Amino acid sequence: MFDFGAWTVMPPVLTICLAVFTRQVIFSLVAGIVAGFLVLSDFQLGAGLESSAQGMVDVFKSEGAAKTILFGLMVGGVIHLARITGGMDSLVRLLTDKARLVNGPISTQLLGAAIAGLIFIESNLALLTSGTVAGALASKHRVSREQLAYVVQNTGLSVWSSVLFNGWGAAMMGVIAIQAGKGFIEGEPFAILAHSVAYNFFAWISLAFVLASIFTRFSFAGMRRANQRAAQGIELREGAIPLMADLPECQSQRGHCVNNLLLPLAAMIISVPLGLYITGDGVISKGSGSTAVLWGVLIGQLVGAVQYVLIKRILSLDEYFRELLVGYQSMVPLAVVMTLAFLIGNVSAELNVGGYLAEHVNAYVPGSLSAAFVFIVAGIISLSTGTSWGTFAIMIPIGIQIAAATGGDPYLVIGAAISGSIFGDTISPISDTGIVTSMATRNDHLDHTKTQLPYCLTAAAIALLLYVAVGLFPIA
Repeated sequence: MFDFGAWTVMPPVLTICLAVFTRQVIFSLVAGIVAGFLVLSDFQLGAGLESSAQGMVDVFKSEGAAKTILFGLMVGGVIHLARITGGMDSLVRLLTDKARLVNGPISTQLLGAAIAGLIFIESNLALLTSGTVAGALASKHRVSREQLAYVVQNTGLSVWSSVLFNGWGAAMMGVIAIQAGKGFIEGEPFAILAHSVAYNFFAWISLAFVLASIFTRFSFAGMRRANQRAAQGIELREGAIPLMADLPECQSQRGHCVNNLLLPLAAMIISVPLGLYITGDGVISKGSGSTAVLWGVLIGQLVGAVQYVLIKRILSLDEYFRELLVGYQSMVPLAVVMTLAFLIGNVSAELNVGGYLAEHVNAYVPGSLSAAFVFIVAGIISLSTGTSWGTFAIMIPIGIQIAAATGGDPYLVIGAAISGSIFGDTISPISDTGIVTSMATRNDHLDHTKTQLPYCLTAAAIALLLYVAVGLFPIA
């Protein structure tokens, strides 16, 4: 692969800096993409601009990317229809007034965390479901949107990266299997990964921070201001631009029932693992479960049509499709941002950002600090590229090979690679999970990223100290 030197890291660094200082996510992504293609075209302006335009088209040549974007648009239709037919309001009343399961800020946040963690089979579905369901209750109980987004994303990433029976686990086992086949590590990939997730320190510390933020008044300055604002009934700061507009009020009082939300939602959730089983997807890469997810949202729409048009007769067939399109339209900003996020990821891959960063610092680290090194580099790569999947695919092999060369603990470095990958994901303004979280909780994306930053940096610092300590003083 061609070596672009220090220019390799310029596009992602430019994107992140612009996002932080301008607070304009789309502008920052476009600037980083154009800068990346300029580097790839040897700074020929015409060729760089032409490649940028072609790169946008090429995003949709990836089956996984195209299906993920379609899923984002279509799930907006399901959410919109559940809202206007009263399903969302009925669920809020059921949880608060009847069952009394959710009666305040603490139980609202626990509900969001539980949904994000339990729907571990597919990250976007988990984020959209938890954000939608808990978001309505958060408004009622004056939980800030930033706080809910922090709870949902960090709980989700911590659980998804530690569960072996999902796409994350399958992808990591596939990477480990390759290294085992080359003789760098011995054992079955499942057993190796099961041992390694115990060292996913950032995940466990993040969960502890999430629980502390829910059950106590502990908060950092930015989140404290957001919570104080929400306590006064002000959901967004002045000047904030949420990725998704506030949901409309329900239009009809006919046929209000919690099933107007739960039936389409349950159909979507059940269809995903069934689709994974039927298609055999979810064993290689992040995009490999996209077919099952797209099946899920299509089935959810079909179940919704039967519920609203045939059974409840809340909507006519014409009204159903008109409202479905309104829901699609509400997700157009997300589709634009996700397309650009996929493209900046493609550019980073062509520039070999991950390989460049790993290669240029590898020679300076002693064996006892190899896990700490892997954690730091994985965090930087994930921050720069916005993807935890691409990062652990790079860093797990590097970590295993470093451990083999230095006699270090391979399980520790695998755990460090996973932890660093999700750490960078939580603080990156170009992270796809961060973007979806902001959309699902109707947040200004940069507000979400900035308010959770101190929590994630503190958890990362503690995790780093643990990797240093275990590296210097092995447990066994």
